[in-house]
Order: sequence, then structure tokens, then C-alpha cells
Amino acid sequence: MSLIETRILTEDTLIGFWKLEEDSSELLEMMKNKLDEEEIAAYKRFNHERRRCEWLASRILITALLGHYPKIHYEESGKPYIDNGLNISITHSYEIVGVMVSKKKNIGVDVEKMNLRILKIEHKFMDESELDGLKPISRLQSLYVNWCAKEAMYKAFNINNFDFKDNFRLDPFDYKVNGETTGQITQGDLVKKFTIHYREFETYMVAWCAE
Repeated sequence: MSLIETRILTEDTLIGFWKLEEDSSELLEMMKNKLDEEEIAAYKRFNHERRRCEWLASRILITALLGHYPKIHYEESGKPYIDNGLNISITHSYEIVGVMVSKKKNIGVDVEKMNLRILKIEHKFMDESELDGLKPISRLQSLYVNWCAKEAMYKAFNINNFDFKDNFRLDPFDYKVNGETTGQITQGDLVKKFTIHYREFETYMVAWCAE
């Protein structure tokens, strides 16, 4: 079993992470008798083994967090939701899958495997003042905090016609392996503020927020 952790963030908000070490047949066995015919059909439409594993692991995680499996639906935008009113956010990158659920709050979680390729796209999601505030010793990690945090904020409160550089911003912070900062989404008269929690583990960065 590859459950990394589950954590109670508040009395109504939970988060969990799974490391993919199984193949899809093993994961499917863990969801035996839980998926309905529509979900089985959706699972079979995935052509890639990795995508099948991510899809199954997210559902195993939800079951671990809640103690039962509620069927996941998707809006036209691709955002997941559950009929019973729980807010949900799902993320995956390489071997790691993450799920966050909350009864009352708009939430978002994002995980990314860190590598130097982000240096080539940093100007696409951060402006010059944000980049100037990064310290050289933790530049790579801080870039990933910004990327993951902006993804998490978008998942918590997605807006139309957005730009990560223009509409999403993190306040200056001193990087820690396990830390937090604040951020906001602005678009016209709209202002949404968030507390961002982030954590570095192995070669991954994860960030999550709740409105």
C-alpha cells in the first residue's frame, strides 16, 4: 500500500497523498465493488497506464479520507465535484497523487515534480517584481511554490480569461521546506485572498489553500 499520509487540516478539511507503486490492476482491485458501470466505462477509456493509475489512486485516497467512496463527477471545465456538497481538489505529478476535500471551503491543491525546466517558463507566470524578490539559494524551490500556489488558488476559485502573471500573486516570503505565505486573485473589482501552505518532499513541491 502506498498511502504517504492523510492529514486533518481543520475540522472540516482533509488532505492526503499517494505514491504510485502499483499497476492499474492492483489499484482496481482496491476499488472492487465501489465503482459503478459508468465509472468502469470511463476507466476503460483511458489508453495510458499512468492515467489509469492516477484516476484510481485519487478515488482510493478519497475513500481513505472519508471512510467511504462518494462518486466523483466533473464539470464541463474538468473541475471535479461530489453530489453530497463536499468540495474536492485533485492533483497528480509523476508518482504522486493528492486529494483535498472540505465541507465548507473552496479549496485547491497542486503538486509538481521539481526540475530545471521551470526556469525556461518563469516569466510566463511571474512578473519582474516577483522574480526580483527570489533568493538565489532557494530560487528553484520558490519558483515551484509560486507555480503550485497559483494553480491551487485557481482550483479553489477559478476565473475566466485569467493570467497567472497578471491575476494571481503571492506576497513575498522566506522559503522554508515546510512553510506558508499569503496570496490573492485580482480581476477587475474581484479580490480573493488566500493563505497558502506549501511543503517540499523528496523531489516534489506541493501547495494547498482554502478560501
